[in-house]
Amino acid sequence: MIAKWLGKRVIMGTIVLIIVSFLSFFMMHAAPGNPAAAYYGGNVQTLTTAEKERIEQAFGLDQPVLLQYGTWLGEALQGNLGYSAKEGRPVLTILLERLPNTLQLVILTLVVVTIASIWLGLQAGMREGSLLDRGLSIFSIASSAIPPFWLGILFIMVFSITLGWFPSSGMNDVRGDGGFVDRLYHMVLPLTVLVISHVGIFARFLQDSVKVENHSYYVQVARANGVSEREIRTMILRNAVIPYINYVGVTIPSFFGGSIVVETLFGWSGLGQLLVKSVMLKDFPVLMGAILIIGVVVVICLFVIDILMIGLNPRLRRGGFV
Repeated sequence: MIAKWLGKRVIMGTIVLIIVSFLSFFMMHAAPGNPAAAYYGGNVQTLTTAEKERIEQAFGLDQPVLLQYGTWLGEALQGNLGYSAKEGRPVLTILLERLPNTLQLVILTLVVVTIASIWLGLQAGMREGSLLDRGLSIFSIASSAIPPFWLGILFIMVFSITLGWFPSSGMNDVRGDGGFVDRLYHMVLPLTVLVISHVGIFARFLQDSVKVENHSYYVQVARANGVSEREIRTMILRNAVIPYINYVGVTIPSFFGGSIVVETLFGWSGLGQLLVKSVMLKDFPVLMGAILIIGVVVVICLFVIDILMIGLNPRLRRGGFV
């Protein structure tokens, strides 16, 4: 039964990746500009029509888009993502250099957001009508309404330029040893921007779930039978955290979407920054590879969330997930 469920999830994840790659490929080819510019840069303007046609023929750009996608997909399934049009290096090598940097930022953001939102949501939900309850509701609306790039610019102006507390860009100090402490020091501002952008809405979701559980029948019975508030809190959190974890899984792609903005703004050398540069240079092989890698990571994260849900929800363990 579990094997059947795992098989379904693998098939669904594969279908999602194919759909995402298909749409991305066609959207990129529909964008204005000449892909040959990625190979020859500014010199593309000096090329004759015949030379441009030879370039397009050499890289298969003269083929129908559907045929180009089929060729790319066939190579990708074999682990070959091609070569960067700008750097001339294997795309997979470039992506593996950038992926750890993005994962460091995203995973640490997810951990901080999860811990902070669970604590805030539980405390505010159990104190319905309190200042914390109302304040969290206001903060969640405000934080979700503020664009990450605007918040990042504000942080750079205040904490980097005015106060000089943190660096405005980069991952390591050129004069430092490039160690963990130096990396963490450079991560403070981008991490804070990502946390503020997500923690409010996550805490609000758990806050509402806690309120619903707190008014449920089983909690009223437990209080009537003299069960301690500490045990009641544990019961409420155990039930409220199940839809919360499911919500985290659904919103995981937003962490990668936010990292694209933050990495570009703070000069963090990750996949997000690479995506933006690839779009500007029309470096299709790198762009498609980055989208595919991010899609794979997201699908794996959703897969882990599903397994975690099975561990927390007894009904799913009894076969309700099939």
